[in-house]
Amino acid sequence: MDHDHPRTPVSSPEQHAQPTPTKERFSSIDTLRGFALMGILVPNIWHFAWPMSDITGHGLMSDAPANDLARDITSTLFLGKFMFLFALLFGSGVIMYSRKFDHADEQGKFHSPLFAGWSLWYTRCFVLLVFGMIHAYLFWYGDILTLYALAGLTLLWWVRRLNPMLQFWGGLGVFLTWSALMIGLTLLSYWSYTQGSISLEQLTGGDPQHELAGYTGTFIDAFKTRFFTTLMIQIFFGILLMPVLWGIMCMGMGLTRMNILTGQRSRRFYFTASAILLSVGILLTMLLYTASQRRFGDMFGFIWQTGAQSVGVPLALGYGALIVALSKCAWASVITTPLAAVGRMALTNYFTHTLLCTTFFYGYGLGYFAQIEYPRLWLVVLGVWAINIVFSLLWLRVFNMGPFEWLWRCLTYRRLVPIR
Repeated sequence: MDHDHPRTPVSSPEQHAQPTPTKERFSSIDTLRGFALMGILVPNIWHFAWPMSDITGHGLMSDAPANDLARDITSTLFLGKFMFLFALLFGSGVIMYSRKFDHADEQGKFHSPLFAGWSLWYTRCFVLLVFGMIHAYLFWYGDILTLYALAGLTLLWWVRRLNPMLQFWGGLGVFLTWSALMIGLTLLSYWSYTQGSISLEQLTGGDPQHELAGYTGTFIDAFKTRFFTTLMIQIFFGILLMPVLWGIMCMGMGLTRMNILTGQRSRRFYFTASAILLSVGILLTMLLYTASQRRFGDMFGFIWQTGAQSVGVPLALGYGALIVALSKCAWASVITTPLAAVGRMALTNYFTHTLLCTTFFYGYGLGYFAQIEYPRLWLVVLGVWAINIVFSLLWLRVFNMGPFEWLWRCLTYRRLVPIR
């Protein structure tokens, strides 16, 4: 006679997944993330401090030589490069996150390796999407989290197991192809402007006086001004930038699986790569910069905004290789230790940028919007960097992760996770 025995409930490996312990983190990735976070503030400070049209030199800021020089330096050395590094690291994060489920996959606990961990990944990206939408509409239109979350919710999880060389070179091909398309659209917009089909305001980002009135007013005034801008940016860039992000993130996956982003190659490898990439990047950038300036004259700033980002791959990769190289050198710890601390709290520090800058510039705070020009604007950047570093170092003496990192993990795993 058969007897029924109570069955032990079978739990999913995803239910037992845990956040990555601190000791298992790659310090090179934390350092690179901190570097990218601090570097991205340099182009972002324009958007916090001035109307959008000032980015291209057609707004309220004076045409003083210091401002023109700062605009050229920012667009040439910073614009797009740190967004590139962030996207690269987001792709790396896909691989790191999927490794939580590799052991369970090897034991046959998933019906298909492709689906291993997918529900937690989608929960993680959905939470990031909510964070990004709140950040974009209530605080700052320049949010990047929304697009990153959408990239994670669409393609990334399903291409993580492709050959790493295919991920890198295929991703680079997608990036370059779509960047060429964006340059073409930019030139088409410029041609339409020269033919009188569109106005200067439409070309360079809208009416600066409208932004001035909104961002020097109350929180509600700023929200009303920001809402339509944010909506248009998310629709426009969601269509045009998504393939670019997919390409960069796939490159990050490939570089991680080839043990390059994780700092597992020799110091010589990274220093050599940085020297080559930076040399090529600077030469290519300066050649195109000079040619564009001669060809487009007064509209150079508008054209170069797209061009500088599209040709910035060697520079961005060179920056990354140099930072990873330094993370492997004990003598550079005075630089890399603070950067790694900032990187471990990247989400918290990203929101801190917005909190500090909107409070400083907007009317419901100190009200310095459209008032501070270069070189004093660099002092604001340095001040925010200092706060990021000091706050991160002090916080991580007590806790294992930043407050928003902790909240993100709690919402992803749907339980309280230890913060200490």
